[in-house]
Amino acid sequence: VKSSEFTPNTCFEVAALFNEAGVPKGVVNVVTGLGSVIGPALTASPVPGIISMTGSVATGQAIMRAAAANMTKVSLELGGKAPCVVMEDADLELAANAIHASRICFTGQVCNC
Repeated sequence: VKSSEFTPNTCFEVAALFNEAGVPKGVVNVVTGLGSVIGPALTASPVPGIISMTGSVATGQAIMRAAAANMTKVSLELGGKAPCVVMEDADLELAANAIHASRICFTGQVCNC
């Protein structure tokens, strides 16, 4: 796992939970550092079976180019805030609650599963 350089402690805490749960050492690995430095090494490596990233279109394109050499699968959520369309006959309370949950409560981080 390569976390954002701005929030590395979150990954350390999640890795500690995996350790507490008895997940064998080496199954979950945390790598920290600047994405511009660590990212190219990770994405060009033949080791990962899949690369998942939420971020900019430019970064996604760079990941796809690097991963292509090894035919590594990629899962990307790129750019924008994913607008919502609410139809005229929609249940407005349900729509408002769903939009709030997906954009505010989850901070948009349920898109890349």
